[in-house]
Amino acid sequence: MRILLAARYTSKQRPIGGVQSWIDTIAAVLRENHEVVTWGRGEANPHGRFDLGIIANWCDSGHLAALCDKTISVSHGIIEPEKPGPADVQLFTSEKGHEYWKGNGDIIRQPISTDFWSPVDCEKKYLTRFSYRAGLGFVPQIAQSMGLEYRHVRSETPEAARDILRQSAVALCTGRAALEAMAVGVPVVICDHRRGYMPPLMDIDTLGSAARNYSGRGGIEPTMLNVLKACRDAIKTGSLRAHVERHHDVRDITNQLLKSGV
Repeated sequence: MRILLAARYTSKQRPIGGVQSWIDTIAAVLRENHEVVTWGRGEANPHGRFDLGIIANWCDSGHLAALCDKTISVSHGIIEPEKPGPADVQLFTSEKGHEYWKGNGDIIRQPISTDFWSPVDCEKKYLTRFSYRAGLGFVPQIAQSMGLEYRHVRSETPEAARDILRQSAVALCTGRAALEAMAVGVPVVICDHRRGYMPPLMDIDTLGSAARNYSGRGGIEPTMLNVLKACRDAIKTGSLRAHVERHHDVRDITNQLLKSGV
């Protein structure tokens, strides 16, 4: 098949996290057996027709449905750019998103390449924040109090991000970045900063946050004291890689996508 993967961003525009990582992860598996074209907002429209269009951020990329014989709209969240479009099939990456948009399609989990995002046995010396966002200015102090170096991964390549995560004792992140860190075996605190347009973004129920897309929404306001406690609790819990392997394997999810588009 000839398949189009379209979204608001690609990894060429924003290197880590979010829908752009989703696109790259799915595309890598699909390319083993199909011709795949990716597209992000601001790029020239692709040429030719497609047997299947897998479209996120419909408000930005839904116009490309006209090039596709069949379309799947994948909604990744609850902000306006994630509103599902009038595709042949609608899918949602979490229960919260399905509920919010009153969805009429299935839930399909975030796909992670556990081959790429894999652990190694090495010294764990960092407290790492894996996010392109600012804020949470107290986190370096938390790292110091724990005897760790602070790293903020926000514009590195996936390879560089993975190498830092492998050396991390604990990581603060949300969404796909949290799952990528989990796959590396790093203890994770679901936490980020989007002050001004989101509610509190620290969810201490790490596995339960799957229903909320690992977003941190519905949790508590991050503070120096409760983030420090959450970091210590995460380290006691240890690796959650098995959870990612069980629920977020990219090959399983790519097969679900293709079956939904048949």
